Amino acid sequence: MKDTWSSLAEVVYKRTYARTRGEYLENWPDTVERVIRGNISGHSVSPEEAARLEYFLLNRKAMPAGRGLWFSGTDAQKKLGGSALNNCWFLKGDDWKNLIHAQDLLMLGGGVGFSIESQFVSKLPKIKKTGIIEHQSENADLIVADSREGWCELISRVLESYFETGKGFSYSTKKIRPRGQPIHGFGGYASGPAPLIRSVEKISKILEQRMGSNARPLDVMDILCCIGEMVVSGNVRRSAILILGDVNDADYLKAKRWDLHPIPSERAMANLSVVANEYSDLNPLYWETYLNGEPFGLVNRHNMQKFGRMGEEKADDAIGVNPCAEATLCHGEPCNLQEIILPHLKDEAEFVEAARLMHRWGKRVTCEKYHIPISQEIIRKNRRVGTSITGCLESELFKPEILDRVYAEIQNENLSYSKELNIAESIRTTLVKPSGTLSLVNDCSAGIHPAYAPYYIRRVRFASNAPMLEILKRAGHPIEPAMRMDQTIDPDTSIVSFFVQSPAQTPVMGPGFGLIEQLNTVLLAQKHWSDQSVSVTVYYKKNEIPAIQTWLAQNLGQIKTLSFLAHSGHGFLQAPIEPMTAQEYQNITSTLKSIDLRQLRPMEELDQEVDASDCDEGGCPAK
Repeated sequence: MKDTWSSLAEVVYKRTYARTRGEYLENWPDTVERVIRGNISGHSVSPEEAARLEYFLLNRKAMPAGRGLWFSGTDAQKKLGGSALNNCWFLKGDDWKNLIHAQDLLMLGGGVGFSIESQFVSKLPKIKKTGIIEHQSENADLIVADSREGWCELISRVLESYFETGKGFSYSTKKIRPRGQPIHGFGGYASGPAPLIRSVEKISKILEQRMGSNARPLDVMDILCCIGEMVVSGNVRRSAILILGDVNDADYLKAKRWDLHPIPSERAMANLSVVANEYSDLNPLYWETYLNGEPFGLVNRHNMQKFGRMGEEKADDAIGVNPCAEATLCHGEPCNLQEIILPHLKDEAEFVEAARLMHRWGKRVTCEKYHIPISQEIIRKNRRVGTSITGCLESELFKPEILDRVYAEIQNENLSYSKELNIAESIRTTLVKPSGTLSLVNDCSAGIHPAYAPYYIRRVRFASNAPMLEILKRAGHPIEPAMRMDQTIDPDTSIVSFFVQSPAQTPVMGPGFGLIEQLNTVLLAQKHWSDQSVSVTVYYKKNEIPAIQTWLAQNLGQIKTLSFLAHSGHGFLQAPIEPMTAQEYQNITSTLKSIDLRQLRPMEELDQEVDASDCDEGGCPAK
């Protein structure tokens, strides 16, 4: 167990989850008090249960996922209900209005899994020959309101013009607040109207090329990615998108091939995956993404719908996943995440107690109100909860027999607490999330991942106007401007390097814990813990691709989702993690000064950490 916080953990917590409390910025006990209050409000929770929740959160043994840490107990939770607390959602691309639902959720700081499979996109109407859509300063047909709803209304009008009416229009952004002004409630700083205007121009250009014909799945993907790029501009919010496509769609499989063409900057917003229920579905064009691009993830829909934990038949109507692919979801359904930090627990008894408490926490989240009717309906039906475990490979509790026993205790709690609340039992209860950001806060390895290297550089992205940058600069941490996928500089984002020594007890990626060991760990977690899925990014070297193919030929029928990333040569200009030698680590850390976060003043918290480690293939949620 770890009683002290590392500098990196403090930095990530303060800039990602600490909120303003009157004259000061929250400390961890303040955050714990707030998020527990937000979760138990309106429920008959005993003082004893509340005290145990406080014990587990204060000691970083268990907690809600990042969205819960940021929004629980705030006015935003009172206004938005469950939409403020759930991390990510899944939608299908059979209706252009679902792109607007996705925008709404992204602007709330969530993430979206989105299917562009032909079975859905083929239902979209043909694109109309449309008049001019023009930005004007005055006397416009539409004055865009300075709100989430206003931005969604404009993009909705654009899509309506191309898919329904064929009529152009003019719009004005004169009411949108200037760049740099603070956003109260959600947090962060306004980006100004420029990202919205650029998004309208990009979306119009995509659709103009298809006027008189049907949109391709790739076009729908690019529209959503343009929306995602708009949402993240200025680092006001993060955008997490997973695109789920057909394994035989050649255009889609070439979308992130570095060797074929420059990659449009907006495509950096999304992870790309395919539905593949059989190994024979994986064609040569699919495997080219492993050699010369960003490798596509895999989603086995058959297993998602047939099994809970692998080997246990338990039907589910889920058709998609969230952006990190640990939650199996129906259309309009969100993931509902909690986390248990295994290395911080004393013993199996604490593991059981944490699991029961976190399941109850998640069950109460399903009782919140949701502003999207389809979501309200499916959440009430499924009551899906996703209790995760992290720091697995550095804990003696990550053993099949212990996982089986604790899982059984969760099922007992599912039955009893559902009766107590007079609601349906949760159709699914467990998963393994990647835990990139929360693992940093909790000073542990992420999910079921091994350590990347004994010593490594950890790059964390900040808004370029974040006040914390000056504090980190004075402490000696290198800071550089962020580079986009198209190799242009993003002036709104800065990257700070931290230097990390992996815990001694954690396996390190390499000869002792290589590709096959990583993959077999997925099998263990999918069989003994997760009745949804296991999110993992398996690192590989290109000479290991035949080994991946052999393993998948034997085991694709035993997993639900999987993603890969080349250990090097992956195309990322500023990878979130980069190995370093022990000597380099010692040389650099000897020059660093302590980070004094007491210098942060109220209203200087930044609402989002732009952390690419949760889903190493693309954009992912920071909270």
